[in-house]
Amino acid sequence: MLWTNIRRIVRAGMVNVFRNSFVSLASIFVMTMTLVIVGSLMFVNALVSDFVAYIKDKVDVNVYFVTAVSEPSILQLKTELERIPEVKFVTYTSREDAIADFRARHEDDQRMLQGLDELGDNPFGASLSVKAKEPSEYEGIAKFLESRTTDAEGKPFIDSVNYAQNKLVIEQLENLTAYISRFGLATILVFAIASILITFNTIRLAIYTAREEIAVMRLVGASNMYIRGPFVVEGTLYGMVSGIVALIVFFPLAWIVRGSATSLFGSDIFAYYLSHFFLFLVVLVGVGAILGAISSFLAVRKYLSV
Repeated sequence: MLWTNIRRIVRAGMVNVFRNSFVSLASIFVMTMTLVIVGSLMFVNALVSDFVAYIKDKVDVNVYFVTAVSEPSILQLKTELERIPEVKFVTYTSREDAIADFRARHEDDQRMLQGLDELGDNPFGASLSVKAKEPSEYEGIAKFLESRTTDAEGKPFIDSVNYAQNKLVIEQLENLTAYISRFGLATILVFAIASILITFNTIRLAIYTAREEIAVMRLVGASNMYIRGPFVVEGTLYGMVSGIVALIVFFPLAWIVRGSATSLFGSDIFAYYLSHFFLFLVVLVGVGAILGAISSFLAVRKYLSV
């Protein structure tokens, strides 16, 4: 008996979709726009995540050593740094590599290179580039390095650490990451509420056209579930179709904005869409179905006094 009622409810919902073709198209259009917004937020979140990751990759702490420090001493400190849990990796640059990099950067400035040759000796010291796992962990690493400015004999060891210069950038990056997380969550909540309200009012039109039919069903003793069921199925179908339409719409949209997104954020948004297509499918169709079902349920309950 239960299975028979469910089949009747599903069949009635599908019939309503085709019977109210104009209202169905309007509902699908509105829900498609809503789901396009939801999908766009997914794209924005991916772009911002890539951008933040890019900035994080550029932030590090550089340790510059006195020119008289031996290479084994520097490599020993490198090993100690690598043992710190907060450190992701450490890169060593020798004195020879430092002067070679300097010459490569100024290969077109003959005056600069001539002045370097006149010195007769390599003025550059070796350095370590320390990359932390998270920006907030650089302060602890900097404090560790401050305790190692001299060696065991009290001789100068570390010439300088550029944490102070990078501190502002690191703090701004932390604030940006936190702000983006809060903003993304708030935006999703706002659009989710707006989506339910918009879809609710659109589907309400479809239910309003069937008010006489609902009144007859109530007179003959139909249960609330049997009355609501077809409209919930109808709203769910609207949402699923809208999700599929939104997926199709994103193909040309992602291709069109591909160049701009790549130049601004360094991310190929079209390639991201293709590689995460299944995720978009599940989210958009799933969100559409849920929005349609909730909106239909609320519309029947509130406006038809079921």
